[in-house]
Amino acid sequence: MKDKFLTFSFTVFDKISKKFESPKGFNIISSGLAIIFIVSLFIAFVNINFNLPESIAYLLPDNYFFAVEITFTILLAVEIIEMVFILAHSVTDSVAKQFEILSLILLRQAFKEFSNIDMPIEIVSIIQPATYILSDIFGALFIFAGVLIFKKMQKHRVITSNDEDSYKFTALKKALALFMLAAFIIIGIYDIALYIDGAEQFQFFTMFYSLLIFTDILIVIISLRYSHLYCVVFRNTGFAIATILIRFALSLPRYYDTAMGILSIIFVILITYVYNKFEFKRIKEVLWKQKNS
Repeated sequence: MKDKFLTFSFTVFDKISKKFESPKGFNIISSGLAIIFIVSLFIAFVNINFNLPESIAYLLPDNYFFAVEITFTILLAVEIIEMVFILAHSVTDSVAKQFEILSLILLRQAFKEFSNIDMPIEIVSIIQPATYILSDIFGALFIFAGVLIFKKMQKHRVITSNDEDSYKFTALKKALALFMLAAFIIIGIYDIALYIDGAEQFQFFTMFYSLLIFTDILIVIISLRYSHLYCVVFRNTGFAIATILIRFALSLPRYYDTAMGILSIIFVILITYVYNKFEFKRIKEVLWKQKNS
């Protein structure tokens, strides 16, 4: 029964990820984002320049920057789906993708601040939005640089030298990824329903990152079945803590969110540096001995 479940998860995951990550899939996503951006601009134009009924007008944007916000939001949703697929292949690549998403969220916040700037511009009214924008864009830039450094430092290896164990571990991660994909859809539908009803939204990205924390911890626990090496457990647990720090960053007030994001990327870079410097070569030797014993 267990083997059938793992095989089923492996097969379903591969079919979905293959379609999503194919050139055709990315072309559809790109075209869809362009259409959404143009349609959003048109809807904002209609709502701003025509007297629509109040029951309809409150649901529609009254600012042109909404088109940027909604397009970026959907782009972030696509990035999260990609992160879910990456989670099944590599913990380190998944962490890198989480920080990429955080940097894009900061840029999205910067674009959103532009909608709070009144025209014509007055110095007094622009100070706070401008400082928020500067905080977001430079924070995003620092995290962007940190992600590139983190990726360059990576030295991928399998968690176990046993092929069967490696297959089972990958299959379990793919089963978790399918669960995360289903959760992503449910949370998204619920958030949209709240928006339509005029209720306070569910903060989609915050909720999803909360779920991701427990998924990362579960992967660490499952990995103990296949590797008891302290340095591997510590590194993976540290990466799970990085997810918690990102979750905090999404909930903190402005400025503090940027600072937490920067501290988080520095944290994972330091973990990776220590791991590569002192443990990676020894781990390779241990796995080689296990395979040839």
